[in-house]
Amino acid sequence: MAEKEYVITVEMLKEFDEMYEDAEDITPTHKWHRDWDILVEALRGIRRQIQAGVTVKVEGTETVFTEWWDFYEWCHARYHKLEDGFDKWIGDDN
Repeated sequence: MAEKEYVITVEMLKEFDEMYEDAEDITPTHKWHRDWDILVEALRGIRRQIQAGVTVKVEGTETVFTEWWDFYEWCHARYHKLEDGFDKWIGDDN
């Protein structure tokens, strides 16, 4: 049986980063953008794959995720404003 693997491509990262950075101030301490909903759903989808046993790799790096909490930490470091100032987050399926 072939190993299940998913690759976050350089192009995907660029798109994710652009969605993250393209934000509007809604209060002095919070930013929001309509693309954040899309970004959060994409990150949730990747998290769910990891939870289902799929190995996730980040193209162009040695980063590999086999545990969802490692992915969560990586997302929080890269996209911390989502959790700090946005109602939806990758760990929440509500």
